Amino acid sequence: MAQPPELKGGGLLRAQLVVIVLVLFAIGAFIGLWNVLGSAGFEDFPRLILSMCLPPAAIAVLIGVYVLVFRARGS
Repeated sequence: MAQPPELKGGGLLRAQLVVIVLVLFAIGAFIGLWNVLGSAGFEDFPRLILSMCLPPAAIAVLIGVYVLVFRARGS
């Protein structure tokens, strides 16, 4: 059975590495935001909401910029 073209040549490994980096970024951003917002005197609920919502939003922006800049160039 032939592989789809996007999985040939190590594409799957590269995608897995990108996902691992993004997961580590999200975990680090959550912990960092939790600590920074705690030091700034925020209550627990706003700290939790901001710490859980901002890292995925940042990842979405990074992926959006990648798609708009790098993928558009290849078309």
